[in-house]
Amino acid sequence: MIHQTNDPEQAATFIKDLGNLSDPRDNRGKRLDLAFTIGSSVLAILSGRSKVSSIHRYMENRADWIRKTIEKPKAKVVSRAHLPRMLVIVDLDELNDIVEGHFGVRLEVDDRDEWSAIDGKTLRGTTNAKNKQGERTLLATTHAERNILAQRPMSGPKSSEITAARELLRETGLEKKKTTLDALHLNPTTTAQINLAGGIYIIQAKDNQKELKKQFEHLFASEKPLGVISTTEQGHGRYEARKGTFIALKEVDFDDRWEDSGFQSLIVMERQTIRIARQKVSSETSYYVSNQKADEAQHSEQSSLFNAVRRHWGVESDNWIRDVTLGEDQVKTKHANQAHVMACLRTLAMRLLRKTNAKNFQATIETFSDCPDRFETFLHQTGFV
Repeated sequence: MIHQTNDPEQAATFIKDLGNLSDPRDNRGKRLDLAFTIGSSVLAILSGRSKVSSIHRYMENRADWIRKTIEKPKAKVVSRAHLPRMLVIVDLDELNDIVEGHFGVRLEVDDRDEWSAIDGKTLRGTTNAKNKQGERTLLATTHAERNILAQRPMSGPKSSEITAARELLRETGLEKKKTTLDALHLNPTTTAQINLAGGIYIIQAKDNQKELKKQFEHLFASEKPLGVISTTEQGHGRYEARKGTFIALKEVDFDDRWEDSGFQSLIVMERQTIRIARQKVSSETSYYVSNQKADEAQHSEQSSLFNAVRRHWGVESDNWIRDVTLGEDQVKTKHANQAHVMACLRTLAMRLLRKTNAKNFQATIETFSDCPDRFETFLHQTGFV
């Protein structure tokens, strides 16, 4: 792990720390600067490039500006054919440590009100007839600011995300804080891990836990709620009405395997959406379980749970940014490590873009592409260079 100093004058830039990456090439291969290649790739992504060929064209077309900006005046641009090979040799763990050391967000022990979401993302460019699952990345993201706390690579069947999430919870300390997860993670081991660590979770119940979901449906139909929160919203050509109903679980009997999970609250979210132009109406009901109380007298606790569910939906929309704005799904590769390295660099790009408080990532990317001076100023302000 790169240890950062608190003195801005003494702190190494991100580009300089990339020079600490392990480089397995022989001395002849090292004529091409690995840090220059990785740094140039990030600049290309921040300028709207996604595919390797497009990233390479950016490197060639902007070579003089890149050399000047990242202070590597003698660096050579890698060839189009060799660029993927250089990305394949990057030590992903070391790269991730450097990225998190510079641009990771650390939640402090007293940040008890900050919710985070853990969500998996498939790198669809790695899927093929033999590997239908493809490579995936697991991300931990704060609800409020959408800051990416951590990223971990995943391979193998989708169920591998379950154990990867447990490791991420433990390694980051998020198991002691407030976390939302999707239905894949509703299992006694994960819920007990968070509950026994003193953390708070909200997890959706779906058919992967059929008996538990049926029990929640029965409770919703038969039990008196602790409270109800309703909201309405109109925008993007649609009208949405949401209602959250809260039911206490403390006195409910569950299967013994859930004993250490500490179930306290059931949150039933009913959502009705009207597409205004077509007057098309759709409705859905979702069930969420939490080990946080939603006492009748504590409206703030109910609001916290209600908002956490809604913001988890918002965090999941970051996958749309990765796919559409950063073109992640369009990038085809046969090499798992290359796919994960590029995913790590896109995560870095998103972390940097968040520092601009950008509401429109596409507009910010176009500004960086059109205004090199503003782009360069931003890179210096963030400690990239």
